[in-house]
Amino acid sequence: RARRGDRGRRDATARMNEDPLMATRVDVVVAGNGPIGAACARHVSERRPELRVAVLDSERLRSGSDDLGRIARPLDAEGRDEWTALNARSIDGFEEAERLSGIQFFTRKGSLAIGSEAFVERGAARLRARGVTHERRTNADGGVAEAWGFLARDGIPSEYEAVWDEVGGYVNPHAMRAAQNALMRRASEGRATVTRTTCERVESNAATGECEVRTSTGETYACDVCVLACGFYTEPLARECGLLTDDASADFGDVKIARRTVLLAEVLESEALGALATMPTIKYEVPRAVLDAARVRASSGGGSDHSVNEAKSVYVLPPIYYPGPEPAPGWYIKIGGGPLDYFDKSDPSWARTERELADWMSSDGDEVVADQLQEILFHLFPSTNFQSLTSKACAYSTSDDGSLKIQTLGPGANIIAVGACQGKGAGPADAIGADVAERALRALDARRAP
Repeated sequence: RARRGDRGRRDATARMNEDPLMATRVDVVVAGNGPIGAACARHVSERRPELRVAVLDSERLRSGSDDLGRIARPLDAEGRDEWTALNARSIDGFEEAERLSGIQFFTRKGSLAIGSEAFVERGAARLRARGVTHERRTNADGGVAEAWGFLARDGIPSEYEAVWDEVGGYVNPHAMRAAQNALMRRASEGRATVTRTTCERVESNAATGECEVRTSTGETYACDVCVLACGFYTEPLARECGLLTDDASADFGDVKIARRTVLLAEVLESEALGALATMPTIKYEVPRAVLDAARVRASSGGGSDHSVNEAKSVYVLPPIYYPGPEPAPGWYIKIGGGPLDYFDKSDPSWARTERELADWMSSDGDEVVADQLQEILFHLFPSTNFQSLTSKACAYSTSDDGSLKIQTLGPGANIIAVGACQGKGAGPADAIGADVAERALRALDARRAP
């Protein structure tokens, strides 16, 4: 039985086979110019500067990294070694990337985790294992609020603990992308380019072994390797292109997209530069009583360690200046977290998925979740004078086991798909991009081997 999109795939292949000269020939296409796609293109160009690389930077798809602050810390909130290693590798490279590009994208503020002994120990154990200097204290007699005076003295349970390190902070994903693009151009001497267009179709031509990429602005690319680094769009795009039909891609087919809502809480400049000036990034296990009061639904206990951890915790970023117009110019604390709300995959067509994502990302998010985040924010920062509250929609892709997915797809084994970043892909993006670049170059060398 014919499926939706089959004719489009046949027509695209037919056009390419009829007149291959219509296609722009490059060595590597990277679909997606977010933190991971930009990092991948940079590392491909640094390792093989002679290659022609085309980065496709979507002109219409809203990104999950579309704000000015994403947490970067030398540990993983779920205590996973693979994510901890990716975080540490990326942070280690920030200083050099900033120096070489001339673009500052990382702000070192330290990172703080507050919660039960088990909650805190997951991260603390990774800090000890990697030899990262850190400080741990209990909240007996208000020890946490004593160390960080802007936090609630009475609301945080006395049995809670905290672990702090000075290595973490946050990245500006837009500035990070600009730095990676600059380093890519520098390494390639102009052979790598960024084009403002959206990847709409990707096919691995069984006859020629090449990838064929069509874009929203009418360009067609022929390449040896294509990397799909489209954030939460990667899985539905790969599915629509017929790339998730065999056993080898079954694991990637389990990737799901979660709706998220974040709250931007405006603070006075005097507080941002005064009482909150030393505020680190925070991961906070919200007390069950506070979750109940805010009517946050309890976790069913199923799903990955990430989804279980998210259901009972929030993350908070220190004040960041937003220049406007959305939100209005000012200093904002960002808070997010809570149970995951997944998009329906009963009709996983690209047209429906793109429409639903576009509607969601242009909205103010979930009003109920925004109210819950407000309650938790006021609990944690009772003495802060918040000026306004602005909710935003966000989204990210997840996997059932909480792991990052980097999958080789297509009959030519030359399409590399990246997904399931669990909402924490910006901080370790440089390391993820380097790993994806290595896999892409292996695929390219295999294709060109005599």
